[in-house]
Amino acid sequence: MRPNSHIPGRQPPLQISRSPWHIMETEIMQSEKPDQDLLIALQRGVPLERRPWAALARTLGLTEAGVLRSAQELFESGVARRFGAVFDAQSLGYRSTLCAADIPEDELEAAVARITPHPGITHCYRRDGHPNLWFTLTAPDGELEGELARVAGALGRYAVLNLPALRKFKVEAVFGQSEGPQVRHDPASAQAGLPAAPLAEREREVVRRLQASIAVTEDPFGLLAGELGYAPDDLLALLKRWEAAGVIRRIAFVLRHRQLGFLANSMCVWSVAAGGIESAGASMAHSPHVTHCYERPAFPSFPFNLYAMIHAKTREQAAGIFERLGLDAGLSAGRMLWSVREYKKTSPVFFCETPPALGKSGSI
Repeated sequence: MRPNSHIPGRQPPLQISRSPWHIMETEIMQSEKPDQDLLIALQRGVPLERRPWAALARTLGLTEAGVLRSAQELFESGVARRFGAVFDAQSLGYRSTLCAADIPEDELEAAVARITPHPGITHCYRRDGHPNLWFTLTAPDGELEGELARVAGALGRYAVLNLPALRKFKVEAVFGQSEGPQVRHDPASAQAGLPAAPLAEREREVVRRLQASIAVTEDPFGLLAGELGYAPDDLLALLKRWEAAGVIRRIAFVLRHRQLGFLANSMCVWSVAAGGIESAGASMAHSPHVTHCYERPAFPSFPFNLYAMIHAKTREQAAGIFERLGLDAGLSAGRMLWSVREYKKTSPVFFCETPPALGKSGSI
């Protein structure tokens, strides 16, 4: 049984009583009952070995068969969105930015339909307040401004705020079932993004395949190597080099947080004086409830420069987290921008086709 769908714009009145993870537990031998540690481990990254599930099992005191079955159940229950690589865009020669625009309610759906076909738009949300349309855009280095201009043109007369990350304080969301989002903050990953050597076409094909989902089998990397024409050990050696260089952050499960019960999420923003943003960002990074935290440019129409994304089970819980974050960082001038509707959520697409033509303002 899957949890009920979230109704856009409304907080569900009931808590989910039986999560897909709970259902998974009943289908595995009692001696191998998975726990939150396994769920977190699968999100943090599987070992780059021929038998990754066996390696995880040894660490967690489970069996290979039990871990593999649990991983497969994440897809069967609809919790898993993807099992694949999380790349560092800059290391592949790409750049990304967060964008926002304020669109009248009666034009919002048509505006979204015009821009979301762009494969570089990976996340697109309606949030309450102003601006109300938020999206991320990724494009090859040197092309981002041009692609942003194309997207802005598709939105018509409405100004688009360009809000690139000036500094990363925390990245990589890892969701636990009962204690709220838990994040392993890896300073090395926050410093990743050094330009990588140009990739050969064969290596680009590996990137293309890894940004899709990998089959959850006993030997996933062996199967993947066969698809790509590599010897398994050669492919694993390549992936390990990329991981060491920061090109790959991890190969892991990407989950749908709502299916895990995290139904209230908000982008929280504060206006912080230049001299205080480093300490405030570091304070946010220590919270287990913050999944992403960035410094971004401020604008007269939106004078906030510190952003933190939080996820919680209820709005009340999220509001409490927001208050605590502000108090701990010594901040008061903040806002919560609740996620009202998710229009698009995918992983970035690298080394693929030319972005298609976008719709024109005034048409769908």
